[in-house]
Amino acid sequence: MVIADNLKDYTFWLSYPYYQGLGTITNLTLLFGYSMQIFADFAGYSLIAIGLAAALGYTIPDNFDFPYISRSLSEFWRRWHISLSTWLRDYLYFPLGGNRKGKIRTYVNLMAVMTLGGLWHGAAWSYAVWGVYHGFGLAVERFFGFDKSKNQSKDPIPATAKPIWKQLLFDSISVLAIFAFVSLGWLLFKLPRFEEAVEFVVCLFRNVKIKPGWTYIIPTLIFSIPVVIYHIPHFPTWQNLIKDSAGKPLNQAWRIYQDLALGIMLAMIFLNSGNSKQFIYFQF
Repeated sequence: MVIADNLKDYTFWLSYPYYQGLGTITNLTLLFGYSMQIFADFAGYSLIAIGLAAALGYTIPDNFDFPYISRSLSEFWRRWHISLSTWLRDYLYFPLGGNRKGKIRTYVNLMAVMTLGGLWHGAAWSYAVWGVYHGFGLAVERFFGFDKSKNQSKDPIPATAKPIWKQLLFDSISVLAIFAFVSLGWLLFKLPRFEEAVEFVVCLFRNVKIKPGWTYIIPTLIFSIPVVIYHIPHFPTWQNLIKDSAGKPLNQAWRIYQDLALGIMLAMIFLNSGNSKQFIYFQF
């Protein structure tokens, strides 16, 4: 919540018409910040709900599983808003036939389910386009077999499977590509009027020569760092990278860093919690 409430003061400038006067680098940084904000906002209050329920003796399943380290779009939808994606899978995708009725039917099912998932957020063209956008991405990914090329296990790939540098390189490229795809889609949440989202993309090409606005960029990156750090330990190659020569994870060192991070987070809650505002997803 601290991260989301601070980032919203900067991602505000993504709104119409403010982004028209900002440079390409500034707008891209703010869009990156909005991706961080929407995760921190939604995952934050999901965790609060899980914690409050646990205090009352109820167990609520996790709603997020570190989605921004996904190496494929299908993996992203197994990690993001799990309650909705699971419902769409079980009650729409499977009843429609899933992938059991041929390739063409599978692509149609993916498009139909994601379009309906977009409309679930609201009866607006932007949400429908967002659903079609993700449905098309999933269909293309399945067509080229990219969804199958990723390791479906959450466990790290054994170091002997491929050189660690090659594993890190390919995983990083995959993660960055999926993150960029997803972040561009979030634009339709920030700018619900479809024509404004289209104009924003046009501005990315038109405003290349405008100088970066560091007063927007630096705070956005600073408040985004915790979300990045939060995902790093679950990055596909992380477990291999932190093993010592004996092959044992450096658990003690990691616990020290974790305690330090928790201390900083606790301090920020008291010192710089930001101005609270309604959660983004409350509108849905």
